[in-house]
Amino acid sequence: MARFSLYLVCGLVLGAVLVNAISQDPGYLLVTWSDWQLETSVWLALSALMLSLVLLWFVLRALRTTLRMPRMLRRWLGLRSARGAQRRADKGFAAFFEGHWDVAEKALKKGGSPDEQTLLHPLYSALAALHQGESARALTLLEQAETEGSAPVSLITLARAECHLKAGATNEVERSLEQLSASERKTPRAKALRAEAAYLERDWQPLTELLADVRRAGIAPDEQINAWERESWNALLSEADDGASTAVSVWKRAPESLKAPGQSLWPALLDILRRDAQADALQAQADALQKVLQERLQQHCEPATLEAVNALPDKQLLKMKKAIQRWRDEDSEGRCHAVLARIARIEGDAEAEAGLWADAHARHPSASHAAGWADCLRHQGKEAEASALEAEALAALR
Repeated sequence: MARFSLYLVCGLVLGAVLVNAISQDPGYLLVTWSDWQLETSVWLALSALMLSLVLLWFVLRALRTTLRMPRMLRRWLGLRSARGAQRRADKGFAAFFEGHWDVAEKALKKGGSPDEQTLLHPLYSALAALHQGESARALTLLEQAETEGSAPVSLITLARAECHLKAGATNEVERSLEQLSASERKTPRAKALRAEAAYLERDWQPLTELLADVRRAGIAPDEQINAWERESWNALLSEADDGASTAVSVWKRAPESLKAPGQSLWPALLDILRRDAQADALQAQADALQKVLQERLQQHCEPATLEAVNALPDKQLLKMKKAIQRWRDEDSEGRCHAVLARIARIEGDAEAEAGLWADAHARHPSASHAAGWADCLRHQGKEAEASALEAEALAALR
């Protein structure tokens, strides 16, 4: 309020000075042009000039606004068009996520002009066609996108490889992926496609090398990766053509999850090693089997391992005594005691052998334990006790 009062006072003073100057000397201005002349005061001429400039400014601004109107209209219409294209794109991506492939493809195809579409429009419309089982049409859409340059070539190549993969053309998959650069082939999507193609071609070695990265990227279900992993390592083990050495090498490279008790990889390895040792009948093969069994007993003790240990020659079996003894307290079924009883016989310790058989039979009464105990008693000359034990075992079987 004080500032406004100050401006008002200054304006009044300036006006009074100006009125006084005009009244003292209004001045004289004569303008002539041909037969036409204009006489006026200087102050009136200056006022007319200033008024003319203000009017000219208003006219120019009105013209500029009028000429700018079509551009603003086009921008407003374009904004509405972009919003509509965005709504159609959102509808298409949502339908793709929901699994409505036909709705997704139609919505993404109507996404607007090429300059209003993102690089995802042609890719997802092609993938929607692929999910409908129309791989040929999906490939056509990808070719069109590549020709128009509406999406990066690497993404189009990955989508094309997926189309070939769905159609079972594994050779075309590899041919498509070869067009990628070294860094592009290391992307999670490219590795997943290479892994699936290797599985379909039963190319186990590359598959085992890719599975760890595919699992880490989370780009495929764990159930599928676990199934591929089991099948690939079991196939590699069964295809070991150099015998025990190759089989052991495959076993050492296998994931720890496949070496746990209950998995099929360990029994398969034992079958190969025992078959190889029986075929060659060489000391070296028996030593290799004994070494593998000793390493296994450092972590796990299962029936298949003890069965393989019990089948070893006497010399190798004696070397397993320490490895087996560490499992005596956990031997609920008496299998470790039965193996240790055989070792005691090899060592000539009849008393220890009889005690071990008795303990094994007490932990888990069975025909095999009764037969082993009876044989031990008969070997010691206790025929009556052996016969009674055998009769008891036969009665239990009946």
